[in-house]
Amino acid sequence: MTTTPTAEEMFRYIGSTFEAARSDETIRAKMNGLQGTMKVITTDPDGVLIIDMASQEAREGSADEEADATLRMSTTAANLFWQGQLNMLASMTRGLVRVQGKKSLIVRVLPIATKLFPLYIQTVIDAGREDLLVKQPSPASP
Repeated sequence: MTTTPTAEEMFRYIGSTFEAARSDETIRAKMNGLQGTMKVITTDPDGVLIIDMASQEAREGSADEEADATLRMSTTAANLFWQGQLNMLASMTRGLVRVQGKKSLIVRVLPIATKLFPLYIQTVIDAGREDLLVKQPSPASP
């Protein structure tokens, strides 16, 4: 197995994360009222993910679909973001993640997305793809 997720895996893991989030009252309450669609175009491997904030769904899409905001990044960067290992705002500033459209939507969504990180990690573990997870250093023994 490779330590880079396929585009199909990313769609499945992120989609499952949003499914799990809909059953979490706290997360659902935070997402209520968010309107807009984000398109995430990933490279290496190539893929397109559509995240509809109103329905709280993520699905495979096409580059031609309309979206309020579009993010372009490597699939590895997307995987790191959903683990809480990639600072999105810093990555946007450094050009590692390119953005088009309503940046305000992304800024409103980011604090909520952090609540989804544990759900994403659990989805990856449940799929047997622990190799995709960043290994956390063990605490030092006294």
